[in-house]
Amino acid sequence: MRAMMIVVFFVFSCQKWFDYEAHALIPFISHGPLIFWLYPVFGIRGAAYFLGSAELLFGTLLLLGFWNRRLAVLGSLGSCATYLGTVTIIPFFPEPWAAPAGGFPAATLPFLFLMKDVVLLAASVYLLKQDILRASSSEAALLIGIARSEPTH
Repeated sequence: MRAMMIVVFFVFSCQKWFDYEAHALIPFISHGPLIFWLYPVFGIRGAAYFLGSAELLFGTLLLLGFWNRRLAVLGSLGSCATYLGTVTIIPFFPEPWAAPAGGFPAATLPFLFLMKDVVLLAASVYLLKQDILRASSSEAALLIGIARSEPTH
């Protein structure tokens, strides 16, 4: 699961460097209750660069998490934050139901694009849980090793 999350982050981060993608994000960022502030702070291109950089950072932390358990936890936390930011757009997205197709459950394409993030958020939470367990077990093993190596009097 970690490897696939890394691929997702790297692919999506690469998209953010192009002008087309920066403008394609406008309806998503504009309606995001947690990310609406990106445009006033960074502008259209800057917001895309910010998101692309964050995704690249989180993907790199997840990659380094194969070898470093603390970095794995940081990457998983970043992944959870990323998908929490996008999943919260869903209830605020305008006209999500395709009226020509009869409305609910027929959804419009931009809205459907966000639905994948529900699954990616769940995967991120699972990965975070596993990373915390891995990190805590290695810390416990380290403490036990230190306690065993101390000389007794």
